[in-house]
Amino acid sequence: MSMSDNHKLCPLSPCYATTILNPQPFPNTSSLPSPPLSEKTSPELSIPATKVVDAFQHHEHGCLDQSQLEFKLERQEYREVLDYLERNYSLKGWVDCKLRTHELLTVRIVDEIKRSIHQFSTQCVLPSALPTFLSVIENMSSSDIPALDDPDHKRCPDAAFCHPDDQFPGIVIEISYSQRVRNVEKGADEYIMMSNGNIMMVICLDVEYRPNNQQVDTLSVWRAKRGRDQEGPFLYTECILDREPFRDATTKIPINPNRALTIPLNAFAATATLLAHSIPLTDHATTIVAIPFLALANHVTAAQEWDIRRRNLAGTMAPTIVGERKRRRSSTPPETMTREDERAWKQKERLSEKKAEEEDESWEE
Repeated sequence: MSMSDNHKLCPLSPCYATTILNPQPFPNTSSLPSPPLSEKTSPELSIPATKVVDAFQHHEHGCLDQSQLEFKLERQEYREVLDYLERNYSLKGWVDCKLRTHELLTVRIVDEIKRSIHQFSTQCVLPSALPTFLSVIENMSSSDIPALDDPDHKRCPDAAFCHPDDQFPGIVIEISYSQRVRNVEKGADEYIMMSNGNIMMVICLDVEYRPNNQQVDTLSVWRAKRGRDQEGPFLYTECILDREPFRDATTKIPINPNRALTIPLNAFAATATLLAHSIPLTDHATTIVAIPFLALANHVTAAQEWDIRRRNLAGTMAPTIVGERKRRRSSTPPETMTREDERAWKQKERLSEKKAEEEDESWEE
């Protein structure tokens, strides 16, 4: 997933979508057989939607050059791409596979942070207010984050940690694939600026899509900082970890295993919130989370291997019983009626009974 994506590949994206592909080396397109292309002549696909579908298909077959492709789609064009994928089972499976790996890796990183927070809380000496404070910090998942000065401008991170008393999450997490450096940096700066520095830390894991011998997975971290010059105070973004390698994408061997991603307390919540919960200033810079690069590397490998097993239909399942029949439910259980429905049903029943009585009287006469 791209950090520059305001709208990701899901049916609920707002007015437009940006699709980032991460192509692989393809030195001479004319010398290799072309993969099956999309229905270019079909009136169902607009030109922008056709370009996206064609890029997906070429990418699936490894037939793209090293340049990164970016498409901006209007809502209708985005819907066309989704509808096409629903009709093309093979291509949809390939796209879903990439999304599943991304989502699983996000879940594993979030769980690792939660475990680290819990471990820190158990080591606190009472009557410290930290365990209670940390227990209410939640992952907002991929909820939209509106800009402070423009609520219509929103960004949707892969994960975000927020204290319920704060308007903005303190930490945003993005997992990208082979992104250009300027896209990653721009996304981090945008999060911090659009929140007026209330988003205090942006973490990005950049995972190589189809690794070659020169590619590594990297970690980047940015912090919101404030300074002052002759013109007055200003807000800026400082990169405190710049594409630090933590895994060889080809061999899957961890790099810098003794280094760690560290997150201080004051990245999770605003200073005013910390003070309001009786957290002394001396504790604000305390490191709450420390995740070794080794653990990050293992999470990436585990997510990728899990997806491979799923695609290969590997894994344990219940044995098939020879001759077993599948008896499906004959009908859906009736829904619980509302009071209005019940009154209408009783009224209809009374009318039916009255009509039946009138017919019986006519018959007797």
